[in-house]
Amino acid sequence: MNKHHRSSLQLLIIVTITLILSVYWLNLEIGYGIIFLFIAVGYTIYLNSNAAKKSKKEQ
Repeated sequence: MNKHHRSSLQLLIIVTITLILSVYWLNLEIGYGIIFLFIAVGYTIYLNSNAAKKSKKEQ
């Protein structure tokens, strides 16, 4: 698996675990912190996909 795709998958797993733990185990509401986390992870995945495309073109 490509290192960029693996990184994106790990970020999705971390966000999913964080969301499940905060909502169901800690009984917290989804607030601005979780929304900011989604935005940051989405932007990081976007950057990873661009880096994967560039590295594929260079090879």
